[in-house]
Amino acid sequence: MAYLNGAPSLEPTLVAVPRGGPQLKGGQFGLRKQPVVHYGVRLATALSGAAGTPGMRRLLPVVTPALLGDSHVSDALVALGSVAAPVFSEVRPHTPFDAVLSLITRIERLAPDALLAIGGGSTIDAAKIASLALAAGARDQDALLALSSVPDSRGDLTIAPVPPSLPVIAVPTTLSSAEHGMIGGATHAGIKHLFKSYDLPPSTIIYDPWLATGTPLTLWLATGIRSLDHGIETFLSRDSNPFTDALAMRGLALLREGLPTAYRRPDDACARHTCQMGAWLSGCSIGRVRYGASHGIAHQLGAITGVPHGLTSCVLLPAVLAYNESVSADKQALIAAALNCHGARAADAVRDLIRSLGLPTRISELGVGREMMPRVAESALNNAFVRANPRPIKSPSDILEILNMAY
Repeated sequence: MAYLNGAPSLEPTLVAVPRGGPQLKGGQFGLRKQPVVHYGVRLATALSGAAGTPGMRRLLPVVTPALLGDSHVSDALVALGSVAAPVFSEVRPHTPFDAVLSLITRIERLAPDALLAIGGGSTIDAAKIASLALAAGARDQDALLALSSVPDSRGDLTIAPVPPSLPVIAVPTTLSSAEHGMIGGATHAGIKHLFKSYDLPPSTIIYDPWLATGTPLTLWLATGIRSLDHGIETFLSRDSNPFTDALAMRGLALLREGLPTAYRRPDDACARHTCQMGAWLSGCSIGRVRYGASHGIAHQLGAITGVPHGLTSCVLLPAVLAYNESVSADKQALIAAALNCHGARAADAVRDLIRSLGLPTRISELGVGREMMPRVAESALNNAFVRANPRPIKSPSDILEILNMAY
């Protein structure tokens, strides 16, 4: 569902024009919060301006552990001087609740004016959710669970009762696009829980392609397919609209250009920049339209088996496209064309692109046993995005059909 001024809109409907003409699709869409985006810039340069903002006396860096020794990051933090508080680096993949709670404790002790999240989607989501939980007074696992969003039968998520308390400056080093999301995800007891607020997206985003060249190539490419997943499920969403459709399709074209170039030339900052621009456009829809089963099943496949989200998209997206083809063939043809595969099935075009990047296309390639699939299917049934899938999913057996195609 798209939103305007905080109120839910009607799902887009087809309206017959007079005199027997074609049907048109009507609806409404609210842009909501838009961040300041710095792109094609050095981290230290962009941060120097952010640190000079009135009232910005102290930043708490939340940094992915793998980046602690990166010279781009360390030089930028040194340049901030006393503005930078001691680094928090306890976030792990899939953003466990305990990491979020530990970050909240650090925030309360240091009282920063903003959070500086440098890393992948798990790190950025941890900062977003911690800021939201802090405002809501959530200080333990039960309170954090109570704050999480609950999907209704249509897959629409409830909204947090308060806005986040601290602004977040996001410096993404992968292509997960968490920096654009009105939602954030954190894991507890094998379940990926979603948190939604109109004010959840970071206030500032910094895309540094030189910093990005240090991201391991497989991680970069896999999260690039995650970004491709954002664009495709935006375009096929029940809430599709001209604004997000245009961004998504341009994002797909940029990813189709940038990912193979980055694969051939991992140290090419220009190729990483092209990928970042594709991720930006494809990811602008996160939380603004309902996604489908590729994202929804991926949440549980990742939470249960530990498979990173980028790889979950690699193995699930082609199968979900095949499952949805009967209700979206015309739009899937446009997706294939955007990937420079005119006349091909979208599922095949996506699978071929993934394979050309040296990435897995089957769950069996990830070392996950088939015996895990029923548990994934059962736990995914109540996921908001599964409920919003273009082709209705009514039972675990429907999800197993997709998982078997993907296996």
